[in-house]
Amino acid sequence: MLVSEVMTSPALSLSRDATLDDAVELLGASSISAVPVVDDDGRCVGIVSEADVLREPLPRDPRAHLWSTAPSSAPSRTLADVMTRDPQCVAPSDDSAEVAALFARTGFKSLPVVEDDRLVGVVSRSDILRAMSVSSAALTDAVGRAFASAGLPVRAFVVQSGHVTVTPTDDGLDEAAVAVVATVPGVRSVRLG
Repeated sequence: MLVSEVMTSPALSLSRDATLDDAVELLGASSISAVPVVDDDGRCVGIVSEADVLREPLPRDPRAHLWSTAPSSAPSRTLADVMTRDPQCVAPSDDSAEVAALFARTGFKSLPVVEDDRLVGVVSRSDILRAMSVSSAALTDAVGRAFASAGLPVRAFVVQSGHVTVTPTDDGLDEAAVAVVATVPGVRSVRLG
């Protein structure tokens, strides 16, 4: 699967001069874990995550302490002050398998997707997981359509929980069949058997 097949687009974003309060409201209302920060030309210049927001001090709840809490009146900072600059980005043509491995290795929850330096979407761990959770019946239909689209002859295959086993034939197109199946969103593995 390519990133373009699983990403959320268009992406929600904020400008550098937006406030931390703006980010809190957007993150909370949209149930997302990070929001890209863009310049006036739509280039991704940063990202603000839940972790960035939680680094800002919250008022203490006096019910949890034996002392009273002084009121806080700190002005909201701009995203330029708190964002992670030059975030890691991916391209729409990148392989979702490599992005999933990057998520596992780094702990990132989402990444901006850029094309020609412009923000075009966001891909998250949940986007990839959702793409992997296609029902066997829907995946069977999608694999059949993929064979037809590629002009391959009809061949037998079995789908079970995202894993596809293609029956080999003597038409010399086994490798092509495996390659076509591997492009279908939701396929977790493919083999001849």
